[in-house]
Amino acid sequence: MNRKIFIYFLVFIFIIAFVGLFPLIAGFGKTGRNTSVLGQDYSLLSKSQIISNLSQDFPLPELIPLTYQDRSFTLNLASISASVNYEKTASNLLFRRIRSGLVNYFSAFFQPKEFYLDIDYDPVSLDNQLINLSSQIDSPFVPSELSLDSKTKSIVLKDGQLGQRTEILELKNRIISTLQGYSFSAPLEIPAAQIGQLPSDSEISLAKSNATKLLGKSLEFTVPDQVVTIDDKTLVSWIDFTSVCNNDNINDYVGGLKGSLKKDPIEAVFKFENGQVLEFKPATPGYILDESQVSSLICTKLNELIASSEPKLISGFPIITTDPKTKNSDVNDLGIVELLGKGKSTFKHSSAIRNMNVQRGAEVINRILVAPGETFSFVKSLGDVSLENGYKMAYIIRAGKTELDVGGGICQVSTTFFRAMLDAGLDITERRHHAYRVGYYEEDSPPGYDATIFIPSPDLKFVNDTGHHLLIQSNYNGTDKTLEYEIYGTSDGRKTEITNYRQWGAAPPPPTIYIDDPTLPAGKVIQDERAISGLKTSFDWKVTKNGEVLHQKTFTSTYVPWAAVYRRGTKTN
Repeated sequence: MNRKIFIYFLVFIFIIAFVGLFPLIAGFGKTGRNTSVLGQDYSLLSKSQIISNLSQDFPLPELIPLTYQDRSFTLNLASISASVNYEKTASNLLFRRIRSGLVNYFSAFFQPKEFYLDIDYDPVSLDNQLINLSSQIDSPFVPSELSLDSKTKSIVLKDGQLGQRTEILELKNRIISTLQGYSFSAPLEIPAAQIGQLPSDSEISLAKSNATKLLGKSLEFTVPDQVVTIDDKTLVSWIDFTSVCNNDNINDYVGGLKGSLKKDPIEAVFKFENGQVLEFKPATPGYILDESQVSSLICTKLNELIASSEPKLISGFPIITTDPKTKNSDVNDLGIVELLGKGKSTFKHSSAIRNMNVQRGAEVINRILVAPGETFSFVKSLGDVSLENGYKMAYIIRAGKTELDVGGGICQVSTTFFRAMLDAGLDITERRHHAYRVGYYEEDSPPGYDATIFIPSPDLKFVNDTGHHLLIQSNYNGTDKTLEYEIYGTSDGRKTEITNYRQWGAAPPPPTIYIDDPTLPAGKVIQDERAISGLKTSFDWKVTKNGEVLHQKTFTSTYVPWAAVYRRGTKTN
């Protein structure tokens, strides 16, 4: 009797287990019960069924409508490559029980679970679309300003305007959430933030009162060899509405001053030939403005002038003395004894204007001493390239385009100097090739031995690791149209080797581009760009000393092909 009861008990347990496990067995490889995707029932479906249902239930629209205030915009989903990742969404539905862990596997099968869509998109394209959209919405903050009417001698208020800025990250998150949640019932609102703050009536009144107290007054500041006078018109424009001084305007003014109120130190310069110093210039200190102190001083004096009955306050600008690196007493102790390296280039087809810039640049980068351990910067040594400093307008390469600018031709100087650096075996730390091939640098050299510079970057730099001073000397020949650079110092026995020069990837120039120009007479054609083939080059450069490698680099240059560009006149009389 007991045996029968035991058998019945086992049968009962088996039936209970079978009934309990049957849903799991029957649902193996399918979603759990009470599984839904955005309100749609996706229970007990296989992977192929899930993908089929998703494609029917959730087709993405062509456009997402966007709105900002009373303006409407659209985002084309094809432009960002947006699509529902059916495969990944299906996998999320099927494997959520496994991710719940072994203990919770059974309960996870029956618990309700809501899923969102998994969306694929191109994040770079989306960012570009949103940046373009923001450009149609964003506007700068224009602060309110005070000015002095020169004729009426009255204070004039120029009303400002609040700015606005699209919150791109928030908008991006909203778009992604909209796609994941398949929520297209209403246009998506574009979030934007207000920029700036306009002054209150009381702030305007106080600012006008302070400005009125500046009428007919001035500030005068001195440096060792110059005097700067700031009149009431400028001072009025510096009055702020929340404090006395508009620091932004003052800082902008000081930023302009620093370029003119300075004096470079004069180094003890000498020309070295055949063991003799042929030319000498005594060292004198220079100075620069102490910018951190100047702005604060101007604001202090502006406050004092408002409170003063005096028509003018005089003060000295704080300056920082800059001593020359080489003093007169150092001239005979620098170790300038022999030629370490030499570079040369020709530019026989260069224009007269460009040649003037080459000559001027060679004059500036000349007779320069580089101390042991010092980093030489071509851009820093070149200084200000401007019409005032003797440069002319000529063509340059900027951001991959040929443009007319001050100093075109300076890269002839940097290219020649780069070749001297290679020959001398110096520690070259920065060099960049041009965007495309330039004929001037290939007259006496294969492609790949050029160096472009632009203020403030790219630069051409080396570190003087010879243990002695170096003297940089240029030799410009306007008749033969040649430029040479010589680097003198004390040899430490290093040797330079250039090997394995290679050319590959030659590419023909793109088709000629013609641009209709309504400012030119019909039939007139002007060439702005000439066709240039693309090319890749490299060479190995190794510097050794007593069998030990000091420097070893591969200089690679990639020149893009360039199309000829012509402007065609369309103007009719």
